[in-house]
Amino acid sequence: MPIYEYRCKSCQYSFEALVRAWSDSEETDCPICGSKETERLLSTFSSKGDVCAPSGGGWGGG
Repeated sequence: MPIYEYRCKSCQYSFEALVRAWSDSEETDCPICGSKETERLLSTFSSKGDVCAPSGGGWGGG
């Protein structure tokens, strides 16, 4: 199940939610105020090579 980030349009609370792959509904209630007015946010990601890469041209090469 993927984890999505959401923001409540009513109270502006940002939260994460597990969403079932077979779910037809993208509607997720806000855990703070219970509003159904939420929006899914674009998530950022990192990859192993982009973070903490040693100097000298990559992993394993000095």
